[in-house]
Amino acid sequence: MADFSIADLEYWNERIEPIAKECGLDYYNQEFEIIDYEDMIGYESYVGMPSHYPHWSYGKSYERIKTLHKYNLTGLPYEMVINSNPCLAYLMKDNSLLLQVLTIAHVYAHNDFFKNNRLFKSGTKAEYTVEMFKNHANRIREYISDPSIGYARVEKILNAAHAVKLQTERIVEFRNRPDKTGKDVS
Repeated sequence: MADFSIADLEYWNERIEPIAKECGLDYYNQEFEIIDYEDMIGYESYVGMPSHYPHWSYGKSYERIKTLHKYNLTGLPYEMVINSNPCLAYLMKDNSLLLQVLTIAHVYAHNDFFKNNRLFKSGTKAEYTVEMFKNHANRIREYISDPSIGYARVEKILNAAHAVKLQTERIVEFRNRPDKTGKDVS
């Protein structure tokens, strides 16, 4: 069982956050949620999101991760951080107080990275991240419950999308870099 209280975590967060600012980190407001290992497995199965559209592959992922964890073939993350504003971080309740303190400090670095990384800046709207995933899940549920579409047709499209999602290259924003004279190098 955990050797800390919420008050302990609040105390340490109040000490860590000013240090993060002093170190020059620029981050979104930070929120923490304490979860158990089954919730962590669920969020990990949902690719970090608190909600997702229904698809059998998430259940398969959940069972795989849970089995690997049960037989000590893999560990679970100490935390999971969502690129949102406010930034949401899940902390494992079974972590020791020392590990929670280190993890809280680590989370601020994730948060700074999400807020300031050029790929995240141009590709995501952190204010709407969690809401966007909820809306996507609701839209898929609406398609499933629509008698003219139905579960079988939705599953067929999702299966195809899941089959190709890892077969495509990620297109990274291209930027010209200036040479020594200040002209863009193409």
